[in-house]
Amino acid sequence: MILLITNSTHGQECATTLLAATRIKTEIAREVRTALARLREQEFDAVVIDESLLDPTAKTVDMLVKYSGRAVPIYLNLAVSRKERVARDVQAALRRAEQERQLVRHAAEFDLRGELKDELTGILLSIQQALETPALPAAAEVKLQTVGQMADKIRERLGVAA
Repeated sequence: MILLITNSTHGQECATTLLAATRIKTEIAREVRTALARLREQEFDAVVIDESLLDPTAKTVDMLVKYSGRAVPIYLNLAVSRKERVARDVQAALRRAEQERQLVRHAAEFDLRGELKDELTGILLSIQQALETPALPAAAEVKLQTVGQMADKIRERLGVAA
């Protein structure tokens, strides 16, 4: 969902254009206090902030950013921006945010795979050494083999070579 913070008379037209361009429901908050309440209540994909509402000396901007969560803040002056331009800017910001999230996700996945691979190697080596123990009870051997099979399945799912 997109939160459009504006008291512009063209706010509803802009919200309709955003919905058509992004296919994301757009809600209008006509004042900052209402916007802050909505941000506390719900998660948004983007927060489009009409700069004409903001008092640069107040902490309004900080409060909006603080409560935006993972929503992309987009600052526009709706008095001078046409609704089509607003839609393009919002689409571009949403695309950039999604690309950044994908990059972060891939980096985290890469790091996690590396950590799991190292730990898995240690587990498999320990199992192999334990199985070579002389006079290992049969029940212990079966359990170690089962753990080894589970570790192999994890290795396969991680795409780690044997």
